[in-house]
Amino acid sequence: MSKKYLIALAGNPNTGKSTVFNTLTGARQHIGNWPGKTIEKKEGICEYENIELKIVDLPGTYSLTAYSDEELIARDFIIKEKPTVVVNIVDASNLSRNLYLTLRLLELTDKVIIALNMMDIAEEKGMKIDVEKLSELLGVPIVPMVASEGIGIKKLLDTIVDLIKGKIRTRPLRLNFGQHIESQIKSVERELEDIDLKEYPKRWLAIKLLEGDTEVEEMIRKSSRGQRILELIKSIRNSEIHHNLELEIVEGVYEHVDRIVKEAVKVERPSKEDLTERIDRIVLHKLLGVLILLSIYAVVFLITFGLSGPIVELIDRVVEYISTLTMNYLIKIGVELWLIRLICEGIIMGVGRVLTIIPPIAIFFLLYALLEDWGYMTRAAFVMDKLTHNIGLHGRSFLCLLCGFGCSVPAVLATRTIVESKDKLATMLTVPLVPCSARLAVMIFIVSVFFKGIMATLVMLSLVGISILLVIASAAILKRYVIPGEHAPFIMEMPPYHRPVLRNVLLFTWIRARAFLKRAGTVIVLVSVVVWILSNYPPGVPLEKTWIGEVGRAIEPLGATMGLDWRMTTSLLLAILAKELSVSTLSLLYRREGLKLEEILVSEWSPLTAYTYCLVHMIYMPCVSTIITLRLESGSWKWALIGTLFSIILALVVGVITYTIGRYII
Repeated sequence: MSKKYLIALAGNPNTGKSTVFNTLTGARQHIGNWPGKTIEKKEGICEYENIELKIVDLPGTYSLTAYSDEELIARDFIIKEKPTVVVNIVDASNLSRNLYLTLRLLELTDKVIIALNMMDIAEEKGMKIDVEKLSELLGVPIVPMVASEGIGIKKLLDTIVDLIKGKIRTRPLRLNFGQHIESQIKSVERELEDIDLKEYPKRWLAIKLLEGDTEVEEMIRKSSRGQRILELIKSIRNSEIHHNLELEIVEGVYEHVDRIVKEAVKVERPSKEDLTERIDRIVLHKLLGVLILLSIYAVVFLITFGLSGPIVELIDRVVEYISTLTMNYLIKIGVELWLIRLICEGIIMGVGRVLTIIPPIAIFFLLYALLEDWGYMTRAAFVMDKLTHNIGLHGRSFLCLLCGFGCSVPAVLATRTIVESKDKLATMLTVPLVPCSARLAVMIFIVSVFFKGIMATLVMLSLVGISILLVIASAAILKRYVIPGEHAPFIMEMPPYHRPVLRNVLLFTWIRARAFLKRAGTVIVLVSVVVWILSNYPPGVPLEKTWIGEVGRAIEPLGATMGLDWRMTTSLLLAILAKELSVSTLSLLYRREGLKLEEILVSEWSPLTAYTYCLVHMIYMPCVSTIITLRLESGSWKWALIGTLFSIILALVVGVITYTIGRYII
């Protein structure tokens, strides 16, 4: 490849931007976070006609203001990185809303191509778009597309290459806001002539200052002559007491949009109620909508764990078999016993733990991608927003929390669907309080030992009920004191339902699973080795005398406040690696010849101790896989540690209260 060019994809949410990105880049894409943000960054490579195109998928936005991180990321990338071409993905069936962003993009760059996507849906609505007229009015090339079927992709690539090579000249539309506002813009532009912000278009800066853009104001304040310019803006606003300049500029843009749509679009027949509207009358119903959502998620969980269970068991057996073979071979060649155990029990079993996480994650994301591509997940978030809004969380937060009953790792990963960073972070920190399937398995085992029949059911329901109450309370505390800020209004455009594209679904699943394996896998293996060392040294001593056993004994006084002895606290410590390890640890520590663990626990524990242990096990710090995922998704160890410390303190408080009250009642 001789030449490389930077291409940015910009557009409103739900315009098919991800479909275009996936089609252009295939598996040659990388997912990360934007620097200093928890917002997903996707970039990939596309090779075409001996040219390498680096494609960057900008966050979906409706505008380029300073009101959200997504809008700031999109506009800063266009201004500072100066992509060779900006491809604006536009929903052809909803031009009135989409062209607002288009006109704001044209204020920043003239290297714009419009990918007029979803032409099939526009035609179904009886819309006839004069593409040539629309291109003439906007002054940039337009490519009609149906990206979900691959229609228009080649034409888009040809147009990108032609624009790069100078075969296409753009003459982007420059908005005229009327004599009154234009005179104010020009007066500000004159003051900006000698300012040291060369990469920013002067007219754009002037408009943003008149709109009251706080980020631009801060930039100007730090520049030479900045104070004088801000004083001019202040004087203009003071003299315009009968005018809201920001509102008038926005209205001016929409007036241009309306004029363009009227000239370029004709509706040949009135739009009838389509399939999407008929389905939404049921799916978005106040009561039925919730029942449908819960039913769909129940099916998702059943499929996820029903299919992944046998795969995980098979992986466990294969890993155990490989470990046994390796151990026998190493013994045969005379390798030191400690090194053999480190390799087999630490490294190989650590790799096995990583591999067993992949099946449920991959299957869940496959099902999630199917629902997302079909158009349902937006509706699910809308249905639950009223409930989650009352506790300071986003509508999509409920979906992530619900996912946590399966596994906390994909639940944390699912927070990527939440746009507002503070809502995303609050959800991320509360997800570990939801008992995952591994915790539920331990709880079910303990409860079944001490409680029978209807009482066992009631005890399990009480544990899950307490979990939900703690999530609600914790979310309220986090949003009020730890991550304060205005609750973002839930504004989301409902995309039409359409048949999922298998290629996109499979690609989404592969990219997510690969990203987790690449980013978290090595760390999980490393921590597995560390925990193995802690639980096996000094060599040749009982578990209670190992380093981790000593730690368990050291914190026994803390456990005693909750009625837990050192063996219980040690099992909780080892369960950091994987929650289900607590049962095997208890079996090892309480081992008696000829007795099952269930029989031993009944003789050693009281029902109150069992209940308290289940509560603490359900709440206290998440497993290492979840902690690492929290760190990767939040972009900082700070939040991962805050979430972990919060869960430990909460478990201690709830455990002490439960055990203390229980002693007086029983």
